[in-house]
Amino acid sequence: MVGVKNSPRGETILVVDDDRAFRIATRTLLEDEGYAVVLASSGAESLEQLAEKTVDLVLTDLVMEEMTGLALLAQLKERYPDIPVIMVTGFGSIQTAVEAIHLGAADYVTKPHNNEELVLKVGRTLEIKSKDRELQSLRQAVSGTYHFGNIVTRSDRMREVLTQIRQVADTDVTILIQGESGTGKELVARAIHYNSNRRSRPFVATSCSALSESLLESELFGFEKGAFTGAGAQRVGRFEEAHTGTLFLDEIGDVSSGVQKKLLRVLQEKTFERVGGNSSIVVDTRVVAATNRNLELMMRQGEFREDLYYRLNVFPITLPPLRERVEDIPLLVEYFVQKHSDLAGGNVKEIAPPVLSALLNHVWRGNIRELENLVKRAIISTPGDIITAIPLPEDRSVNALRTALPIESTESPAPYKEYLGAVLRDAEEKYLVRILRTHKGNINHIARLMEVDRKTVYRKMAEYGIAPEKYRD
Repeated sequence: MVGVKNSPRGETILVVDDDRAFRIATRTLLEDEGYAVVLASSGAESLEQLAEKTVDLVLTDLVMEEMTGLALLAQLKERYPDIPVIMVTGFGSIQTAVEAIHLGAADYVTKPHNNEELVLKVGRTLEIKSKDRELQSLRQAVSGTYHFGNIVTRSDRMREVLTQIRQVADTDVTILIQGESGTGKELVARAIHYNSNRRSRPFVATSCSALSESLLESELFGFEKGAFTGAGAQRVGRFEEAHTGTLFLDEIGDVSSGVQKKLLRVLQEKTFERVGGNSSIVVDTRVVAATNRNLELMMRQGEFREDLYYRLNVFPITLPPLRERVEDIPLLVEYFVQKHSDLAGGNVKEIAPPVLSALLNHVWRGNIRELENLVKRAIISTPGDIITAIPLPEDRSVNALRTALPIESTESPAPYKEYLGAVLRDAEEKYLVRILRTHKGNINHIARLMEVDRKTVYRKMAEYGIAPEKYRD
């Protein structure tokens, strides 16, 4: 391998000083502590290094001839505000170092420095940076949005998925999530990450279907300056961004054969080169992939590499479509109404029973994503506090609503309570039939899912003339 020495800690420090002896001694000290070190003899050279390399911390002398440490600090804060800076100063310039702290430096050390003090301050500064990144990640996760409890379900199939997440979250194995579009594959990937020992590290998501082969390769692995027309500076790829964390590769089935080959290598060896580069980069990145395609069939047809398939499919998780977990629709609707009620100023509180009945009879080709989008649309267009209408897609809306609601006639309408009772009985009967079919007439399971006793289930079936043995294998 060539290039910057790999750091066991995964962090790179740029040392800037016009004193060669200081640069060499500091590099030796920091490399002994496990850091990767880049050297620059001036402020101008340090800016050139930063344009080409990813750096986690800058350690710079305060007094330099061509560009002072304060001038360099100003440039760094403008161009790279997330990179912390530690100033190195002589005893006679401590007041200037204090001024540098006010201007945005993270800390300062005096020259000649105490080695233990320098190592301590470097470690502390990087730890603070790591905690800031962790806090940002947690804020983006919306205070636990991806904890198990917020994957809303009563379905046995989904409870099995939650069990699988618990089993695999704290391991480092590669996971393949399979399921139709809109079933919540990224939600599961995030649940795995935020319940793993990598939870404080980055979660990086990339859609493999949204980019061409060349763009996807650059997106995943990054590129060097001048690698192609328009590559004016080095760019870090998604694998490096997710170092020590989790990389979620959505729609992995759409990846070209060329990118498949590079993915196989990084999964096997944990190394790769940026586009246009020769230096091998080592990463500790956990991969969670997802697809709505049948990768096994694609493999047999020669459209997907067999070796990559088995590398990805170490721990498969299959998500059921919404039509196979109909008992979750009322829960999901309630959850989405609460989640998005602010779209209408928090006024919308619930959904009318006839509308829920229509939703229970819909096919849901777009699964949970379609349901959430329809609920959001309904909240925005609802003038009161109860959703009284949800326009379903054109090909299903008429049939669904006709099934859910009594047919209009020219006679006087029935009283509201009688009308509502008829709608609820119709919805209840269809719900019972669906849940019996889904769970093959298993009354114990059905009673638990409905949160009632077995006697109530049998009484309801008798009321509607439903025979459970009809649905058993």
